[in-house]
Amino acid sequence: MDMGELEKQILARVNQSMPSSKTEYQCSKCLDSGWLDFYDEDGNRFAKKCECRLAREAEERLQASGLAEAVAVQTFEAFRTDTPIREHTKRVAQQYIVDLFDGEDPQRRPWLYVGGNPGSGKTHICTAVCGEILKHNIGVRYMQWLEESKKLKYANSDESFTDAVNDYINPSVLYIDDLFKQKYTARPVFTEADIKIAFMILNGRYLQNKPTIISSEWDLVDHLLDADEGIFSRVYERCKYHMISIPRDLENNYRLAGEHQ
Repeated sequence: MDMGELEKQILARVNQSMPSSKTEYQCSKCLDSGWLDFYDEDGNRFAKKCECRLAREAEERLQASGLAEAVAVQTFEAFRTDTPIREHTKRVAQQYIVDLFDGEDPQRRPWLYVGGNPGSGKTHICTAVCGEILKHNIGVRYMQWLEESKKLKYANSDESFTDAVNDYINPSVLYIDDLFKQKYTARPVFTEADIKIAFMILNGRYLQNKPTIISSEWDLVDHLLDADEGIFSRVYERCKYHMISIPRDLENNYRLAGEHQ
């Protein structure tokens, strides 16, 4: 179908859906069509999206991210910096946003890794980062590791497993929350299935240069590199300048101090 025919079909659908009175229009610019004037560029015909359509798409991305409620409250402004560790955490996370969008090499988009014990603010700071990314009209996919990895392990077939894994490889930005979450042990303990899932997702995103945000109770260097160097050397390469390591100490669990994270 050529652009002329496509234009006719779009305009036909717009005209059919137009309200009968201007007073019924929610957007006076595009008359609720979502599109503004057609324009030519490099010999091709395009339609410009209206601001109302861009706002609607941004809201859809937010809802699809799985973080709609969290990003409203877990912001950079709400993140307390009353200790040097928390101040450092916020500074690195904010610098990550700058480098993600203004980095010198667009072919090597950085990753963010936040490691630390429960209640140390990992989820809050990662959610704040995701909120800023969503403001740039870029989609984010949220993956709660404990629950989602279980579903992947019980996929009915190789084909359904591959399709499910691709749902985490393909998004523009992926946030993996609590990677390798488990009951407290001195060192992480993984099954072969854990390693397989992590490798497929992280290596797939590494090869496609897709930004990835990871929070975990495990330190990347002290714990995960020893556990599987093949996977986590890739992660380290992408986030070595945007890596936060919060000491595993009860003093850093702000839930126990009565704070909400």
